[in-house]
Amino acid sequence: MIEVFTWISIFSGGLLILLLLLSLLGGLDLDIGDTDVETDAGGLGIVKSLLTFLSIGSWVVKLVLAVENNPTYAFGVGIIAGLLAVFLLSQLFKIILKNQSNVNWTREDALFKEAKVYLKIPAGSGTGLIQVNINGATRELKAKSGSKEDIPTGSVVLVEDIENNIAVVSRLILK
Repeated sequence: MIEVFTWISIFSGGLLILLLLLSLLGGLDLDIGDTDVETDAGGLGIVKSLLTFLSIGSWVVKLVLAVENNPTYAFGVGIIAGLLAVFLLSQLFKIILKNQSNVNWTREDALFKEAKVYLKIPAGSGTGLIQVNINGATRELKAKSGSKEDIPTGSVVLVEDIENNIAVVSRLILK
């Protein structure tokens, strides 16, 4: 019986570690469809929770059976240990994912923000490049002058509009 619990804990633990590594390092979440329980909110999901419970629970049952030959006591301690492990791992994921930042953005997020001209913006229909801070990261956008004047590199501009994925900017006069 102890050998069966050894194989259950090895198989479920190995699969759990593989899934957790894929989730953390690669961003790949393999929980199945609607059975996932809020992994984005820091939960483990049903598949990872079940694997955690089986791995830790079966390992503890195996250890208790090796020391004391009382199956009822061993299963009770194993269930408690498995539930505790699921809770602790879920809390760990919440702590890790709390520091995750939102990197999604749209060009409209740049509206009415100050930006710096990276590549000269010519007058007329020509475009240049601006650097604007969006969600804590510097983004480069194509830009054209809204005032029909050349805007040299290094100038500070205001993003007034977005037309066909091109920022329309006007030069700010810094006092």
